[in-house]
Amino acid sequence: MDLDPPAGADVPPYGLTGSSLPEAHPHPHPSLANPADGPGLSLDRRPKKSSTTCAVCRFRKVRCNGARPCCGNCQRLGFPCSYDDADVDAWSMSLPRRRVKQACLSCHSRKARCSGHLPSCERCRVQGIECVYRPNKRAKPSSAGAGFGDSKSPNSPDREENRDLDEGRNESPALTDAASSASDHHEGPHIDESFNSIVSRAFDLFFRHVHHMAMFTFLHRASLMEQYHAGKVERPLLLAIVGITSCLTDMGPGMREYGNRCINDAEALLLADYSRPSIVKIQALIFVIKHRILCNKFSSAFVLHSFASRYATALRLNYEAPHLRFLAQESRRRLMWAMYCIDTSICGGYPDFVLWRADQIHVYLPCNERNFEFDLPQQTEKLVPDSHQPRPPLAEDVGTLALHARILHIRQKIIEFTKVAQYDRGMEAAELQGRIFALDKELNDFATNLPTSFQFSENSLRLRAYSPRLCVFVMIHIWWRQCYCDLYRLALADINGGLPQSMLDMFDQGFLEHCHRQCVDHSLALTLIFSLIQKLDAKPVADIDLAMCAYQCARMLMHLFQFNIFSRFGVAADTVMEQAQLCLQTIKDCCVGPAVDCIVADLERLVNRDARAVTGEGVVSTDLSQQTMPQITDASGVLNTPAATGLQAFNPSSGAVNNTVSPFTHPVMTAPWMSETAFTPGLDQQTLPQDVHADPTKGGTPNLSAPRSEYGQSELNNEYDGTFAGLGLDDGFDYNMGVDMNMWATNGGSWTAPGFGAWMG
Repeated sequence: MDLDPPAGADVPPYGLTGSSLPEAHPHPHPSLANPADGPGLSLDRRPKKSSTTCAVCRFRKVRCNGARPCCGNCQRLGFPCSYDDADVDAWSMSLPRRRVKQACLSCHSRKARCSGHLPSCERCRVQGIECVYRPNKRAKPSSAGAGFGDSKSPNSPDREENRDLDEGRNESPALTDAASSASDHHEGPHIDESFNSIVSRAFDLFFRHVHHMAMFTFLHRASLMEQYHAGKVERPLLLAIVGITSCLTDMGPGMREYGNRCINDAEALLLADYSRPSIVKIQALIFVIKHRILCNKFSSAFVLHSFASRYATALRLNYEAPHLRFLAQESRRRLMWAMYCIDTSICGGYPDFVLWRADQIHVYLPCNERNFEFDLPQQTEKLVPDSHQPRPPLAEDVGTLALHARILHIRQKIIEFTKVAQYDRGMEAAELQGRIFALDKELNDFATNLPTSFQFSENSLRLRAYSPRLCVFVMIHIWWRQCYCDLYRLALADINGGLPQSMLDMFDQGFLEHCHRQCVDHSLALTLIFSLIQKLDAKPVADIDLAMCAYQCARMLMHLFQFNIFSRFGVAADTVMEQAQLCLQTIKDCCVGPAVDCIVADLERLVNRDARAVTGEGVVSTDLSQQTMPQITDASGVLNTPAATGLQAFNPSSGAVNNTVSPFTHPVMTAPWMSETAFTPGLDQQTLPQDVHADPTKGGTPNLSAPRSEYGQSELNNEYDGTFAGLGLDDGFDYNMGVDMNMWATNGGSWTAPGFGAWMG
């Protein structure tokens, strides 16, 4: 009898041979073995009835319908059917295994038959959907070099002996089990949890501490959890959430390293299938981009942001989708504005690096977070209104992401303007002054139109001290203060982002005093926010944006003191150092990541050096809290207008300059490289990296078609100014693509910018 499976049956071997079956043993009492053997049969034993269960069903321990000549089970499965009880003892066969040990999540949720093939079962392969298997807790770590799709076929000879290993294996090493093979090679700790349990903890921590950051609010918790329990969440998004959560929160020992591997796997999966854009891929890319920035890997974030932007363009995220329901529309809006916020940080004021202009985004601003959470449709407005009518005050239920988009939109115009002011020698002093006041007015209007619940005060901060939305509230006001510092630092000589002294001489002294006062007020206002955070013992989980603003604040405080600007306002040296230490402590308490570690290390070095330098300085000491702080605590009264300071405001009618801010058309550097002759003679060239200095023997930098100012500087003034240790492209490709290595950091991880820290040398 031929017991082999039919030809073409692609099923795993059942593996039951030899000793797996009952052996045929001779009966010790032949007279009792068969009634036909003689009179030895006991008269009390009843005659044996014919069996109603075939030998195969009895062996498989399943119910048999007893149909003759072939039962229903054997007929359905193609097995040979026999009712001879003597045959079952003599069998030695291998039945094909018709049921896999584990179905994929998609087949399991649909209650469909799963073939159990790896890396994709037959049903998922035919339907073109992703096939994901739930990891088995007993699964052994897969090899680190297995890569993607190296799992053995279920029909391979080694399948049976490696069943325990293969049943939990997936395409990505990070998904087999939390215990990755890296632990076997001492690359990371051994995690004893399954990936599912880690994902569950990551979801909980993410929505408790991370989700409220402005750039991460595009996920709807109820929808995500529903999709996850149905097995429909794509693997890259799960890996990305675990990675970003482990980076920003404490998930336990070894989880930071494990999260880094998850991010690497998520990026690899996304790039392996880059030709098919999807909303979920953009969501995963946002997390990967932010993780790369936090981990001081800006070159990866710089390129991945272009991928996400191209996906968004292909899916038309910058346009409304009225055919979708509210939740889907709002999620698309939030995803689009999150990319816009990232873009404003990456471009650094250079138009060539801008991927998303405000006039390219035709979707409404995000709604209130509560309405998004509970699926309550809300009508919002656009960032750039269609009409030129005055904008009404913002509603009390305005969304925090909408406020972030507004303030970052203003900041983008400010840093673009500062680049124009530094590099366009055709701009007159009156035009510069008029545009400064116009941007000043935009910032003042932003603060004036804030809802009452978003106005900054110690009480409003106290009410949010234990809320996950504390960070997003604080960052709105930190960005607002930072915008003032970025705008008015133009009037500071020998500082990154400031004009050279020869240009400052063109301005009226009263205007310069007004600018200096604004720098003092708003830098001290930033330290007031930090002090209130320390006072309330509130330590929100913050993005690197907070660290960057605190770093810039400390640098400006030390610069203002070094050039005796504080002395005109009666601020003592020890007070300045206390405020700088406060900025440093805030970074340590609220921010994490390798990039933040670089900021902390550099700021500690500068503060310690400056503390020794200012010892014994003869500056009049006054009480900062009584003289300076009352001038900056009221958000609506912070702005010292020209009339309040005794200055004469710029009159648009006196010249050809419009006192409104419009997109600048100045050719601001087609490449962010400047020749050595383009710097002012007084600029300390020793603070520049070696690769930035022009070598006369090797020729100058390329001749740029746009007119260049003799006051140009090579340093960008942006939120990531000096943060990252270059793009890591040693083959000169960074120069060919027009990316200034000095855009992110000086060599060796130093944060000292040309002119900014020259006084410390």
